[in-house]
Amino acid sequence: MITALKYEDSILFHWKGNLTSDSITMKVFTRQESFVKFRIISWDLNNIQNFSQLNVNQSNDSPITLQFQNLQPNTQYFYIFEFYDIENITSEYLMTVYNKEKDYQFTTEFDQPMFSFKTFGLIGQPYTFNFSASGCARSASISKIFLDIYQNTYPQFFFMLGDLHYRDINTDSIDEFDQAYRQVFGSSTQRYLYQQVPIEYQFDDHDFGKNDADGTSPTRNVANLLYWKYVPHGNLHNYLPLYKDEELTKYPQEVKHIDLINEENIGSYRYQIIGRTILITVDLRTFQNLEVLGDQFGNFSNERSILGKQQRQWLLAILDRVIITDWIQAVIFISSVNFHGEIWDVFPNEQLLIADKLQYIQEVLEKQVLIVSSDSHMTAMKNGQNSFIQSLGLKYKYGLQETMCGSLDKSGSCKTQPLTFGPWLGKNHYTNIEIQDTHLRTCIIVRAFEKTSQLFFYNTCDDRLKGLEGKVKCPFDVLMRVVYVIASLLVSFGFLIIIYIIVKKCHKNSMKYSLVMREK
Repeated sequence: MITALKYEDSILFHWKGNLTSDSITMKVFTRQESFVKFRIISWDLNNIQNFSQLNVNQSNDSPITLQFQNLQPNTQYFYIFEFYDIENITSEYLMTVYNKEKDYQFTTEFDQPMFSFKTFGLIGQPYTFNFSASGCARSASISKIFLDIYQNTYPQFFFMLGDLHYRDINTDSIDEFDQAYRQVFGSSTQRYLYQQVPIEYQFDDHDFGKNDADGTSPTRNVANLLYWKYVPHGNLHNYLPLYKDEELTKYPQEVKHIDLINEENIGSYRYQIIGRTILITVDLRTFQNLEVLGDQFGNFSNERSILGKQQRQWLLAILDRVIITDWIQAVIFISSVNFHGEIWDVFPNEQLLIADKLQYIQEVLEKQVLIVSSDSHMTAMKNGQNSFIQSLGLKYKYGLQETMCGSLDKSGSCKTQPLTFGPWLGKNHYTNIEIQDTHLRTCIIVRAFEKTSQLFFYNTCDDRLKGLEGKVKCPFDVLMRVVYVIASLLVSFGFLIIIYIIVKKCHKNSMKYSLVMREK
């Protein structure tokens, strides 16, 4: 039987990422130097066979990067970490413990757990999938919300939309960022989620630097370096959708030393294609406030950039490519902060550029478009009826749909309005997004949850929902209006009382004067 260390004594954490139709990349950290055997097994419901095995020597200061390619599309795989001379788990044994009715239930009698993942469908072909998304988790949080996300929605991957922790580091300390990541994955509940499903992750301000951190933050290079180290990301800065004979491999390689970071390779913006859906993720911290737009937009303003020149050119090129690529049917635009919120409002020119192209894709080409954001510590939905961008004193209306996800376990706030649904403030919130893609049509289904209770449902193909007027106001706004009215009434009432006292006193003095005059 087992004569080596138990799994939980050996593995500090591991998480999956960069899942495609034919490959997967994982990162694994152990508590000590170990000799690790990694075995991946394919499953087709009829028979199980060993697919591959990898032996790795691991030191405790760097992750094992596991990369498996030439996998089959839309296929369930299982894998296990074997330490030293653990007894082999045979195919016959797996057949006896696997629950065919529920892919997510898989247990063995050994101390070593079995994990699984499912590859995506072929690029360019209809493929239905779902993912869950949220952001804003307290540092080292052990909240049960991470368990709820997996057990309630069983997503094919989870998108962490920012503020993975709230360390608010404001120095270029590699050790502090190292410790922050290890705190996150030292949490049993967070580690559970990130071991069960692949993860996409984009940092925001509190996990990039201090509150409202931008490109001037002293943490800029370190935050990117540690992102490369810990996060199993796909190709960054990738330029064109890859399909059949189209291939462009010009993208920066992963940087392992801070001295190697430059303006060509820094930044975590990228895209991923799943079936006929493209997910575009922008980096809103690394380049923010570094570039002055000047007169290149024709307004001779001092407005600064949130994207930076290189990322802006990349994003516009990707959106242009989406416009001419017929087989792409859905666009998920990932913005770590509300696209129709207070941060983007400071950068209206770039906001208008993006909105123009997304609206054209949605309204003219009739493709499905959804903006997914977080940061605002609330769960809500905009159907586009009240989506405006303010620029140069003019108000531009864009019918762009946006869902705001979160927060995981931070206190609530409200940062954009009016809303079609919501807001729900507070913690224990996440959103599940399902792309239903068939040969007949493509729809995006949005379901928001507090713990396991559904907050709202939205379907981008439902014209009734798309036609609803946004009338919901932030409760803080309503409260402030009530307070204002009450304060105004009190002030008015007080003013009337003062006038009454003055008039009464004047009248009293007048009466006294009249009596005196009569006596005389």
